[in-house]
Formats: sequence, structure tokens, C-alpha cells
Amino acid sequence: MTSSKSIPLITFFILSVFILTPCSLLPRIKNTVSLAEDRPGPEIYDFTVSNSRDRLLAYFSLKNGCPPYVQIALESGVIVRYIYEVELQAPRFLLKKRLSRVSISRTLSYDNLKGEYRVSFGPDSPRVVSVRTLEEAKSLAFEINDVSVISLSELPKGKTYIMRVRAKTEKAVSSLPFRGLLDLFSSWGYRTKWYEIRFNY
Repeated sequence: MTSSKSIPLITFFILSVFILTPCSLLPRIKNTVSLAEDRPGPEIYDFTVSNSRDRLLAYFSLKNGCPPYVQIALESGVIVRYIYEVELQAPRFLLKKRLSRVSISRTLSYDNLKGEYRVSFGPDSPRVVSVRTLEEAKSLAFEINDVSVISLSELPKGKTYIMRVRAKTEKAVSSLPFRGLLDLFSSWGYRTKWYEIRFNY
């Protein structure tokens, strides 16, 4: 049977567990938050709308598009495809009518034997560019220019329109000798939110 003298000791022990233990974890929580802030997620930036003589064009870039886990997969032989979706909408009362949807891709791979990165452009202009550094490869894969969205003849003048874009990644078909390596990266990938520009034409 517990004596009355031991009750204060038990109470002190219980309070120590519930009060002191969280305090000892605060530095770890702070470090985790700091680490997350140092590694911002992928996002679209420098998004602009322009036009040629007869087409409406989109320009944009992907920022932080190759986080560490994607780079590890890439250099392990996984082929990474970046897909950019561009939509043009006409706002209506309570609704938005989609006028055009364009999808383009950049496929990024790494050749361990040659020590070079390859960027494939597509789907409309299938060509491959080889570069020596990841920074050069990211510039080719993440800076998107002159995306033809719609013919200007299809846009009534004096109206308001919404252009929006987002990016996502996926694993492309790979020739890795060990099928299990792909399974290590089966859960990664990301999709950015939609980024919008409202403009008058």
C-alpha cells in the first residue's frame, strides 16, 4: 500500500513527464520548421501573357522544380517528366468557360556513363539536348517560352479572360536494370497549385 509520504514524489514524477518532456523537444521542432522553410516547394513564377501577330502566348518558369528527392531519383537512373498544363478561361456568372487547354512536357534524364544530363522536348517538338550540368538542364526544362494557347481570331475583343498554369512531375518509362529501384520512388512526385492571370483583350 502506498504511504502518504510517497504521494508527493509520484505527483512530481508525473508532472515532470508531462511538463518537462515537451520542453526538451522544442529545439527539435524548431529545427524541423527551419529546415522546411529553407526548402520551399515548387512554384510557378515569371508568368506572363503576350501575343504574336495571330496567337495568344504564355511565358513562365518553374522554381524549385528539382528538390533533393527528385535529384536523387534522377541521378539513380529514374527518368523524370515535367508536364505543364496551360488553360484559357472566360469568366461567366458563377462559372468559367474553358476556351483552350495546352499540355507540354520536358523529360529529364541522366547518363551516368557520359556524366551528362539530357532534356527531351515534347510532345510537339521531339528533340533532345545534352548538357554537362544540372543547372543547365534545369534552365532548359523549367523556363517555358512562346506557348501557343489559342488563335486571337477566336477571342472576342473587349472581354476579360483568365490564363492559368500549373506543373507536375511523373516517372517516365525507364530502362533501369533493377525494377525494384523504381519502387523506391513510387510515392514521390508533386503538382503545383494553379497560378492565374486575369487580363482584358
